[in-house]
Amino acid sequence: MKPILKPKKPVPAGIVKLGAATKEPFALFIYLDSIPYCEVKATRLKDFSEKLFDWKRANLPSLRPPVSVRYFIRVTNNLSIQEARI
Repeated sequence: MKPILKPKKPVPAGIVKLGAATKEPFALFIYLDSIPYCEVKATRLKDFSEKLFDWKRANLPSLRPPVSVRYFIRVTNNLSIQEARI
């Protein structure tokens, strides 16, 4: 996953609220048809990477266009959430 340096849209409020409620420092959030979801979360980067790989293999093919989906990641202990490309 690569963070988008200059996103076209701001981070949705639902993603920010979900990020604040998620205790783990590493998390993947998706904004699917205007509904926020926390898909993958972990306390260690290694665990997060493994879970993310499994999630991509199982779920990513079903999230291709025409489905409206945006991806967000948090990979630090603070509440900074960035939009990402998969």
